[in-house]
Amino acid sequence: MAVFFMQAMTLANWVPRIPDVQEKLSLTPGELSIALLGMPVGSLLALLSSGPLIEKITARRTIYIGFLVYLAFLPLAGWAWDLPSLFAALFLLGIFFPLVDVAMNVEAARVQDALRRPIMSTCHGFWSVGSMAGALIGAAFADAQVATHWHLLIVTLVSIPICAVIGFALPEVAPLPRTGGALRLPFALPTLGMLGLVVFCFGAVMGEVAARSWSAVYLRDVIEASPGSAGFGYAAFSLFMACGRFLGDWATIRFGSVLVARLSCTIAVVGMVLVVLGNSLVAVIAGFAALGFGLAVVYPLSATAAAGRGDRPAALNMGALSLGAFAAFMLGPPITGFVADEWGLRAGLATVIPVVALSAILAGELRRRPRPRQHPQLVTD
Repeated sequence: MAVFFMQAMTLANWVPRIPDVQEKLSLTPGELSIALLGMPVGSLLALLSSGPLIEKITARRTIYIGFLVYLAFLPLAGWAWDLPSLFAALFLLGIFFPLVDVAMNVEAARVQDALRRPIMSTCHGFWSVGSMAGALIGAAFADAQVATHWHLLIVTLVSIPICAVIGFALPEVAPLPRTGGALRLPFALPTLGMLGLVVFCFGAVMGEVAARSWSAVYLRDVIEASPGSAGFGYAAFSLFMACGRFLGDWATIRFGSVLVARLSCTIAVVGMVLVVLGNSLVAVIAGFAALGFGLAVVYPLSATAAAGRGDRPAALNMGALSLGAFAAFMLGPPITGFVADEWGLRAGLATVIPVVALSAILAGELRRRPRPRQHPQLVTD
């Protein structure tokens, strides 16, 4: 849970500073969207080999090593001097961020299996609390007019020893049982049976990407909020996502994963509509809060379903799920940015609504399991 918190807290410090970097580099929404592609492009390349790598060196070691390298690259975005340098800085950050992301979900699934009770949603709840904390810390630095590069450097220097201690404290947990064959592929791709689950997760991640990448810019440029208030949208999103995730394990046991996911995605759609149509700071922040609450359980439920399929190693299925999820990071910013260039940021964020609605429709994929292989039987007299 501490790993989930620290991964989110460190990255969320970047979110309130996006408008400052955009203004510093004089980028349009479309140009900013190209720069923001750096992280998902790096992440997608890393995810092609994340599953096999984690299986080889263990999730625990991957978390420890990946954290230290990821944090070393965190401040680079603040030092960017033009669009290509910002893209490159986020690309390097994106290479190591998903290694920690996949490994911590695999480790959480293993601990969950050992405890024989669900903890995945609670772990992701701490991720959301970390996001809220990071967004508020970043907003405070922005309001104090501390330069972005010094702000992110301070966060890195404080976080590295904390993450090192957490990495050493992680428990040794046996791998999840699997029924598939040996791990042969050098990369992780979804199987045909996983595609519905990947698309279900994709829609929710698109909503999260919109909040992370554009909430501060939207509040500053459209709602005309102050630099300190611009970070409140993502903070509200993260706070209510945390609330949803802390309730998620109980709700899943009580009502089942499919019903919870379908209702949650519906709430997320309502929240996104409120963001797009809202004309005041309070209304838009309320919309981001509803969006966060609605999307809260989608990724934890997806991760649990992927890791527990049993047809392949958990790390390989988690890598495949994350590959689809990070595809949303690649497609989300340019779609929103280029639509915003033509019709405004309200229209850009509206593109997320039908994708999240599709996730509500595909919630039934959470209970789908691969069919057991049929083996020929020897018939004798």
